[in-house]
Amino acid sequence: MRLSDESKPGRPRRGAQLLEIAWTGVQALVLFLVLSALVGRFEVHQISMEPTFHEGQRVLVSKLDSLWSNLVVGTAHAADSRHSSPFALQRGQVVVFYRTPARDEDALIKRVIGLPGDTLEIRDGQVLVNGAALDEPYIHGIDTSCNATCGPLTLAADEYFMMGDNRVNSLDSRSFGPINAGQIVGHVVLRYWPLGDIEFFP
Repeated sequence: MRLSDESKPGRPRRGAQLLEIAWTGVQALVLFLVLSALVGRFEVHQISMEPTFHEGQRVLVSKLDSLWSNLVVGTAHAADSRHSSPFALQRGQVVVFYRTPARDEDALIKRVIGLPGDTLEIRDGQVLVNGAALDEPYIHGIDTSCNATCGPLTLAADEYFMMGDNRVNSLDSRSFGPINAGQIVGHVVLRYWPLGDIEFFP
């Protein structure tokens, strides 16, 4: 009986396996880069969103709305596009953003109060949006002071007005003014740490 030499055909099989491993690594890298572009992770280092968020909690942020906002900036119907798109930021969402376009300082976490085109005013402890008092159950009855910005203030097509839920201890748009779409990272979709505080956000 003759035995075949299996060492020779084994070499191309090993080469194919190495190629398959390399291709799997490339796919994993591409998936990681795509997820990094669409999702961010942040740790809360502020008390300005208490009692909704506390220091040390960690959140996942969707960047889809930020990417969409930046795509429509400068178009003729930018504000309308932001309101109608399924990826558009909505009033009441919690977002992560930077105070300056350079993004050279720590990110902030606040709530969207004013959208592009809105007219805001802070009067008698209340926030008025387009002339109507804003319903804000998340501040638990605390009055809102106007700080440096009392209004009326009309937001441009690429501007958003942000405030913290802890109105008496929040450095926000009342002090540094509206922020541009390009400064927004995205909105919070999940608090994932601590495990006992896991919660999804719209």
